[in-house]
Amino acid sequence: MKSKQELRDFISHRAEEIKSHQDIELVMQRHYKLMFKLYLTKPLYFKVIFKANRFIIGTAVMTYFFTTENPTLRHVKDFCKTTGLISENTVDSFLLFIRVGGRMDVKKDPLDKRKLNYTVTSKAQDETRALINTMMIPYGMLYPDFDVSRCLKMENFNAEYFRKYSEIILNQIYLFDMVPDCKEFIFRDAGHMILMDLYIESIRQQNAVIGYNYLKASLKCGVSRSHIKRCLKAAETGGLLRLDTTNNTIVLHLSFMQMALNYFSVYMAMVEYGLRGLPDVARPADTVVADGLSVPL
Repeated sequence: MKSKQELRDFISHRAEEIKSHQDIELVMQRHYKLMFKLYLTKPLYFKVIFKANRFIIGTAVMTYFFTTENPTLRHVKDFCKTTGLISENTVDSFLLFIRVGGRMDVKKDPLDKRKLNYTVTSKAQDETRALINTMMIPYGMLYPDFDVSRCLKMENFNAEYFRKYSEIILNQIYLFDMVPDCKEFIFRDAGHMILMDLYIESIRQQNAVIGYNYLKASLKCGVSRSHIKRCLKAAETGGLLRLDTTNNTIVLHLSFMQMALNYFSVYMAMVEYGLRGLPDVARPADTVVADGLSVPL
């Protein structure tokens, strides 16, 4: 496993290259359309999973399942505790949420009854793969040599992906640390969708001053209008945008536009890192130059 700093350097480097691609806005729109289609199938689940602290728990569940023999709930809980970001109650509540939803099976360890082993169900694995696809398919627009169709057919895709992506998780590299301004969104339910919806609306309306229909947004994001308004008010306080109630518009500041682009690019770079674990799949070079040195990945 590479050091945390090496991984951060690599992800930052790749994010800058992704961000500078001439088709980046088309790629973002493609992700949004795929995400919106998936979101509508289970809005409650996806609005919850995209809240930052729950996303950490969810990825930890997948990471230990694919990288540890006989994974236990204690593996997940201990990891979450080390982050210093998630309360024990939050971890317990989310684990119960995914168990009740049929996404995790739990049973006592046959050799140690104090341990609770878990398996991730096919339902959860299918949802996880579909979620990755909303980034992987647009990624193929940036790099045509990347064989998207082959990846979509891979039987062991999740296992191969998470064995590599686990390096990011276990090194505790978080998107919100690399793009701090996104916290106003992604520490809230459906934050990812709200952030992306605003950015895509600015592209669609070809203006940084956008008319915004809160009712439609609430239906698209699976949360109430008041939830969205509270999120936008916090973003306004943070200087990312301005709510013009007189004209019923939202003024997206340059800081928001840059943050959204950085957020998406880092997110895609992290997904790309997981894709590097797939066998015999073409991808960009596996080195990054940092401080004059070539760092292999």
